[in-house]
Amino acid sequence: MNPRFAVVDVEATGGKPENDRIIEIGVVLVDDWKITEKFHSLVKVSRDIPPFIVNLTGITPKMLENAPTFEDLAPRLDKMLADRIFVAHNVAFDSSFVCTEMKRAGFDCDPEKLCTVKLSRRVFAGQQNYSLHRLASALGIPDFTHHRALGDALAAAQLLILAYESGGLAQIAEQIRGGKKPAFYPKGWNDENIADVPRTPGILYFMGKDEILYETFARNRRERVLALLSNARKGPLKGLAEGIYDIKTKDTGSELLARLCVEVELFKHRYPCNCAVAELSDSGAPIPDMAVFLPGRFQGDKGVVVVRGGKVQGYTFLSEDGCYNLSDVLEKLIPFPQELDLIPILRPALQKHGVRAVFLH
Repeated sequence: MNPRFAVVDVEATGGKPENDRIIEIGVVLVDDWKITEKFHSLVKVSRDIPPFIVNLTGITPKMLENAPTFEDLAPRLDKMLADRIFVAHNVAFDSSFVCTEMKRAGFDCDPEKLCTVKLSRRVFAGQQNYSLHRLASALGIPDFTHHRALGDALAAAQLLILAYESGGLAQIAEQIRGGKKPAFYPKGWNDENIADVPRTPGILYFMGKDEILYETFARNRRERVLALLSNARKGPLKGLAEGIYDIKTKDTGSELLARLCVEVELFKHRYPCNCAVAELSDSGAPIPDMAVFLPGRFQGDKGVVVVRGGKVQGYTFLSEDGCYNLSDVLEKLIPFPQELDLIPILRPALQKHGVRAVFLH
């Protein structure tokens, strides 16, 4: 198990993400249990900083005057956080602030999370105090600047690595699962098979002995598998503990393309555990002819969805290095059935970052 982590700390104007704003962020990337990258920035906000926060952090309004806004930072943060486990000391606080700000900036944000407070109570049981400062001091983690984002993020990253080095891998895995333990496994599966399911967007097929029983899409396929296998008493897999023989996956590069493909496949086929496809409603002006570019399945790859005549025509994958004209794209296109209206799925996605549309003439 060698997961990729983004250890994050934020300082904010208060404690309510819906009302308050981030004024400083620090991110430390951890790969193969080593720190590989650090990022830090103050964040300009259009609101007053309470005196209590100034006294606690030492961050003054003047320090933020020339800082970037969170919207300016969001594209870089999106890339840093992508496909990583979001780690923080009291992860509910930091993740709620970061995800609220990311969504304001037009980015999706729903990472797997790991809390180093909860982890430390399991791995370093018996400590008198589990605040980051006291815990770091007790465990010999070098002193750091308290209540400043990068210092706190570095200390939390070192705490995570120390937990691993102290034999806490099982507790880390449990935290990543959010405490979830599958109520059942497909035939012949165990935790290692679950760990092999990618965390990236794509399609999941829950297989019976000879057929697909259930199909779904996910932004994080592993997290979705865990959620479904942990819920044996209700949900789409209810009563199928003995009937799942395998889980197959398909990489699509983006949640949007995964959803489009699943909608099409369920339009063509009825699987036992899938509900009938309901007709989607749509309101808004007709969407002009366009090519919608999406993240690819791997580096150097990009997905393309084509809209013509008010219909989602189909999709394909192209090399990022290539130069293509419309006829090249259409020749490679994997078609969608034109009697199925997919515009209601595509329309809201066009407002999000990471989606680039080019009008066709």
